[in-house]
Amino acid sequence: MNRTITDAGVARLAVSEGRAELLEEIMTLAPVETAEPTPVRRYRRVLPVLAAAAAVLAVVTGAAWLGLQREEPAAAPAPAVEQPAAGSGELAVLTAPGWTVTYVTDDPKHGGELSYEYDKDDRSLEIMWRRAKLHDSYVADRNDIGTPTEIELLGKKALLWAYDERDHTVIRAVEGAWTLEVRGSGMGERSFLEALAGLELIEHGQLQQHLPDEAILDDERAAAIDEALTGIPLPSRLSRADILSTGLTRYELVADVTAAVTCEWIDQYETARAAGDTAAATEAQQALGTARDWPALKDIADEGGWSDVIWQYADIVVAGVPTARDQELLAGRDGGIGCPAP
Repeated sequence: MNRTITDAGVARLAVSEGRAELLEEIMTLAPVETAEPTPVRRYRRVLPVLAAAAAVLAVVTGAAWLGLQREEPAAAPAPAVEQPAAGSGELAVLTAPGWTVTYVTDDPKHGGELSYEYDKDDRSLEIMWRRAKLHDSYVADRNDIGTPTEIELLGKKALLWAYDERDHTVIRAVEGAWTLEVRGSGMGERSFLEALAGLELIEHGQLQQHLPDEAILDDERAAAIDEALTGIPLPSRLSRADILSTGLTRYELVADVTAAVTCEWIDQYETARAAGDTAAATEAQQALGTARDWPALKDIADEGGWSDVIWQYADIVVAGVPTARDQELLAGRDGGIGCPAP
């Protein structure tokens, strides 16, 4: 199999809590999405000074819906589709023929997403798993769409909502530590129910068995991180052992790696400036001055907006005299690129 894992939903990536929250927000956000209720923390804390931050980060994950491009004749309410044996496990994968994985992310703390596209038309399906404690809040939020229809999904009660005739979402009752939501776009209700019938439950530890060849597996991760660090200067306070990633795509992994390094250099620069340590501040400026030449960022520059975001932060530090607007951006880097809160 030689399928490219695109950025069809950035999320954020399965990394630190701040960046995981940022990504998860993007994974679930669509143009018609209603706002999340207060109990559900949005994954992205938007920086007011980062122009078009939402757009940039949506490009990073590509979690935008394809829209209503293929007409489907109006029909009577779809009859129930017979469900196959549910299997066992807390997560789900789509096993029906004709569907291709286009995006995957998995954070052990926050959840994850599998995105699929149909090979022959513009249908797409997203399977999202979240911590069980979020189930009720997400159901309450989806109720803003309208009155749900009760169906059975993988052997459990589930609630189905229609954003419109060709955009539906369903939330399944809690299974173990997780709750599942599945959203389908570019298809009517009957086609969506048929797609749901192709889902299969799996255990969390089985997820990697269902990924394309291009996914980064656990035994490949250390080498992939080393490769991503090629040509990137490390601050003295950051060792290779400190740089981790749970990203399942190279894009995610590069984002994790470059965020860790960039955050540490920014911290050094800010601390040095406050202390009047010119040498340390200059070292940070010189290091981030090479950011536009980091091979990993150059490699993914055409795949999404992550490289541009890192370069924006680097440019501010290199300039040396941050404006009030730039300083606000640096101060909000915990939400912007997942740095530890300064």
